[in-house]
Amino acid sequence: MAKPGEQFPMPDGSIYIVRRPAADSDGAFVEMDFVLPHGCVPPPPHIHPHQIEDYEVLEGRFDVVIDGRWRTLAPGDRASVPVGALHTFRNQSGHTVRVRNRHTPAMRFEQFIERTSHTLKSAGVTRRRDPRIAMYLSTIMLDYHDTLYPGRARERIPMQALAAIGRMLPGADRAQHAPSGRSG
Repeated sequence: MAKPGEQFPMPDGSIYIVRRPAADSDGAFVEMDFVLPHGCVPPPPHIHPHQIEDYEVLEGRFDVVIDGRWRTLAPGDRASVPVGALHTFRNQSGHTVRVRNRHTPAMRFEQFIERTSHTLKSAGVTRRRDPRIAMYLSTIMLDYHDTLYPGRARERIPMQALAAIGRMLPGADRAQHAPSGRSG
């Protein structure tokens, strides 16, 4: 279980900082700061089947797409992703951006971020262009299908194939974080 201030670094230089862990709200929400360098690896377009996701830009400029509509947010701007809406984000601003993020309810988003960070680190992934990232991320994302899930077949089908390979890679961290229910 994450604690306030706990940081989860990713190989692309992104850092996910827990501000208000799910335990502090009895699972009502989880709040994090995303520190995203220029050119960070964006998550594949996905949906949250049971959560609302909110973004507030604290520093820099941040691009978010919700149901096919891209928006560029500046400091103080906010965006809300409704339950089931296809979305992703990116930072192409040339500078690091800091975004406050909230998932309501928390579901297992906090654990998803923690597992992703620990799995990539334990596998020795140190570069943002490492091809294993797609395999590990696909495996983990499909294991957390109740919290986030690839929203379209054009992402889901390749992710299922990549996850099959990813489950064979060392450091997949499957045993400690066994999924509940189907895995994709």
